[in-house]
Amino acid sequence: MKCKYLEHQICTRSDGQYRLCCTSFEKDNKETIYTHTPQQWHDSDFHKGVREQLDRNEWPDACIKCEEAEEKGLESMRTKVKEDGTRYVRNHFGPGLSHWDLRFGNSCNLKCISCFHLSSSSLAEEAIAMQKAGVQPLHMPLLDEPNFNWVTEETLKHFENLPDMKEVYLTGGEPMMVKHLPGFLDRLDPTVCVRFNTNGTLWNPKVSKILKKFRTVIMSMSIDAVDHKIDYIRHGSDWDIIAENTQRYAEFCTVDVTPTTSILNAIYDDEIREYCAKNRFKIYDNLLITPYWLHVKNAPDELKKKFTGNIAKWADVDADPEWQDKFREYITKLDNWRGMHIKDYLPEVAKAYGLD
Repeated sequence: MKCKYLEHQICTRSDGQYRLCCTSFEKDNKETIYTHTPQQWHDSDFHKGVREQLDRNEWPDACIKCEEAEEKGLESMRTKVKEDGTRYVRNHFGPGLSHWDLRFGNSCNLKCISCFHLSSSSLAEEAIAMQKAGVQPLHMPLLDEPNFNWVTEETLKHFENLPDMKEVYLTGGEPMMVKHLPGFLDRLDPTVCVRFNTNGTLWNPKVSKILKKFRTVIMSMSIDAVDHKIDYIRHGSDWDIIAENTQRYAEFCTVDVTPTTSILNAIYDDEIREYCAKNRFKIYDNLLITPYWLHVKNAPDELKKKFTGNIAKWADVDADPEWQDKFREYITKLDNWRGMHIKDYLPEVAKAYGLD
């Protein structure tokens, strides 16, 4: 087996730690943007060992998400990039380190239910507030600083004089909130494909002006639902603003939609696809694996019988009752804290869990 992500891409987590890719499950790595250059990380014993395992047709422990998807006959992160490299970009992968997956920090204005503090400063701040109020937050132990950003003039030097760079993928956090974003984009050659994953709530005129110099700009919109449903799933959203900004991007970017499919939105998948078809946006599936209480395989049967398309392949997997109990517990806790109620936004999901 081969994986073009491992062969030719560098992934940097929001705290500056290098990772195999955005979906890998390795333990914390000692290699960071502060201690190693991208090439040193790629040449490290751990990184080389994982590539060698795949060469032997063995699944590394860190690649469990791709392994699970492929065993179900589904497209995985590894197989999404076809042999001609046209999954998202117009260029072939390689030679060398040609693709970059960058998370400059966790700055984000939303509190998505499926997210966690390393990808959302707003969630981190909410968790701190919950702790102070004596309420146990849902997410991982907090870092000392709820909002962090590793981009400095020194770390930006890693992205200079890189002759093989063909694509840069920017996500976060919310990349449109990164103050160093304009300076970073100005360092790139206009032939580099620039791809964003954005929640669509923000419009930055300065960034938009810079983007127009690039030959290829792909704006992947994190749209998990249409209308007011997204205001619940991605707390802090406003569907009208997202829809307007998406159309503004479509005037000078290639726009596609990348919904994170979970229990919260699986039965509304047709609505997202109808929106994309109407606007001629390509849609790329992104199945949520963790947290497990939101994985579609753990949905109640009442919801599973409504699954369609690729999601329906998970309908025959036995759900874990423990995770269904966790769903009720966690959603109730969040609703109480945020002053919302799931039944007002996702009534079918609420009914399936007895939360109506």
